[in-house]
Amino acid sequence: MSAYSIPQTFGERGTGQYDGPLPFRYASHDGLCALDLAHASGVLSDTIAPVDLKVAARLLISVCVAQAPSQGGLLTGLGRNKALALRLMPYKPTVTCGPEGSGPPWRSCRDIVDNMPANNKKQVFGPRGDTRTTVPLPWRYTTTRQRCGVHVDGDEPGRTTDTGDWYKIWVATNAVEFMCTQLGRNGTAVSLGDNKRLHVELRDMQNSNTADAELITTS
Repeated sequence: MSAYSIPQTFGERGTGQYDGPLPFRYASHDGLCALDLAHASGVLSDTIAPVDLKVAARLLISVCVAQAPSQGGLLTGLGRNKALALRLMPYKPTVTCGPEGSGPPWRSCRDIVDNMPANNKKQVFGPRGDTRTTVPLPWRYTTTRQRCGVHVDGDEPGRTTDTGDWYKIWVATNAVEFMCTQLGRNGTAVSLGDNKRLHVELRDMQNSNTADAELITTS
């Protein structure tokens, strides 16, 4: 986590331009420990210095992890308007990394993770043309430079149907980013969705065939 003392604004993604879109996740490189920053209900944004977030994270870890028994924790009332909360939680990643050098530039993936959907509304991930489908598979999200891309599909590519929400997909994507992409590797998280039939991959789009799926671009 950053130790910068200059305040930054964190706000709900999709509602404006912020230094950090919420929810925002920090994770360990083994993916087993995560810190989620979120806002209070009814508040879209608040401002806090990264160094203050780092202090709050250390407090959570010292109280909830360093002491036995280890457990998660929640710290509320953060930010200029006391509208931010930091939650510490364990996570069990189902991530496999590719070979060294196979991944896209990390910074391009950070932009992807910060802009992809992360709400908990139930979705139907399924084939294109199926009337039940709300998210057609395969689904890809990339930047205009088309280096890093998020690829969501099922165990039967293009034919799988499963239900789930974007928050859990986003959480798994974060795990891939911290465990694989930061080390210069492609990575995939599996067993996602209510029936564990979905997977998400962070890959270098320069090495991918994109003709079979729509590209949703962001700056």
